[in-house]
Amino acid sequence: MHRGKIVEQGAARQILEDPQHPYTQDLVRAAPSVAVARLRPQVFTTGPAADKAVAVEPVAPAGATAKPDNIVEVDDLTKIYPIRGKKEDFAAVANVSFAIPRGETVAIVGESGSGKTTTARMLLKIIEPTSGAIRYEGQDVARLKGKALRDFRQKVQPIFQDPYSSLNPMFTIERIIAEPLEFYKRGTGKDRDARVRKLLDDVALPQTMLRRYPSELSGGQRQRVAIARALALNPELIVCDEPVSALDVLVQDQILTLLRDLQGEYGLSYLFISHDLAVVRLISDYVCVMKDGQLVEAASSEEIFTNPRDPYTRRLLASIPGNELDIAV
Repeated sequence: MHRGKIVEQGAARQILEDPQHPYTQDLVRAAPSVAVARLRPQVFTTGPAADKAVAVEPVAPAGATAKPDNIVEVDDLTKIYPIRGKKEDFAAVANVSFAIPRGETVAIVGESGSGKTTTARMLLKIIEPTSGAIRYEGQDVARLKGKALRDFRQKVQPIFQDPYSSLNPMFTIERIIAEPLEFYKRGTGKDRDARVRKLLDDVALPQTMLRRYPSELSGGQRQRVAIARALALNPELIVCDEPVSALDVLVQDQILTLLRDLQGEYGLSYLFISHDLAVVRLISDYVCVMKDGQLVEAASSEEIFTNPRDPYTRRLLASIPGNELDIAV
């Protein structure tokens, strides 16, 4: 269906393999697939993480000896929750270690309850870890206070799964995007107005959206507003928590392409949380696979999707509808 009308109908195989209507063709092309390469070309290499499955470490090009430039390093991160009436506590995250190279995308994947969102919330300093360390630009995040903590919160921004819930329904789009600029007293009122309009252009929304409210926008438009708000303070790292899971495949493709373009324009690093491996295939440089709070495998995206080593990773890949790689047994 498109705009309230049935534009094409037929047997499932015919629709998927030989669509006739242009809209159906666009839908089929936009559907993520693990058989499709990343949105932008890159050269993949393997490293210690692929063998040990405990950390994601960027690998320097041949002949290079410089230490990898990681914007974030996570070491033995653990989050324990006590369970009322039970002697044993619940380990939501247990001894997780990985690194996020500057300007690249690390994805954390896993089923519900795997600990991926808890890990992201600890990185955002929404919740505190029980043990372990998170270092941002070499600084221990747990020790940040005062001005250093304010600077950290401006440099690390989130994009949440459901923009309808994360955006204030009582605010106009202009006020939503301008709010972080006003809170941190960035520039004059005129400067902030210009910044808001520039951000709207960056996420490909018309200026006419400024006076509208979230309820007047589509899901894809609301997510673009959420992205613009996340960019307002010129962050260096964006934590994307399932940012396209609530969107249809055409809009997913558009948002993923937008995130890729913004990464190149702003020099952003991404931590991308998702349960959808086909989406992760399109966006990530490195992949961490989590299960029951533990990191079971970590390597370059190409290595994970073409040569998965852990049985759980292979089962995840085998469970994807339309998996054409024939690599999971």
